[in-house]
Amino acid sequence: MSLALPFTLYTKKTKMIWLLFLCSAFTAGGIWMILDGQKMGWFCGGFFALGIPIFLIQMHPRASYLTVSHEGFEFSSLFRKTRYRWSDLSAFGTYTLRQKGMPVGTFVGFDFSPECQIAPKMRAVSKAMAGFEGGLPDTYGMKADELALLLASYHAESMKKAHPVGTDNDRASPGRV
Repeated sequence: MSLALPFTLYTKKTKMIWLLFLCSAFTAGGIWMILDGQKMGWFCGGFFALGIPIFLIQMHPRASYLTVSHEGFEFSSLFRKTRYRWSDLSAFGTYTLRQKGMPVGTFVGFDFSPECQIAPKMRAVSKAMAGFEGGLPDTYGMKADELALLLASYHAESMKKAHPVGTDNDRASPGRV
């Protein structure tokens, strides 16, 4: 799959609606508990009520997106934008988050190039936890492996333009795309 640059992918609205519904249901359950005289209802209702505005906000088109261009990519989560140039990156792949051994989501991860000086200590922590130095917060309506391959292809294309064939940058990292 190849899309003409630049292009923008958005978070699936159905996912946000589902999470909004889930938070609303648990908030209602917390209120029911409060009405039954259970003090734990305040915690449950209050905690899940916090998710309602978050998932409503995430449905705004500029709140959560991934824009891929010739220079690199930019993503936004809750209106907080992060931008990386292709030259800052070295490899793409996927990782799976697990909760007590159960998979809860698969995401796109990436490693930074050795020349990149972006937050080296945080990169090391992320690498130890997820196997990658950075990652995208969503898959933007695609499967994680498809998105990783797509980003890797644009990265490779950009690196070929920046570094002629026959340089060390033509070799892929083992286990990475």
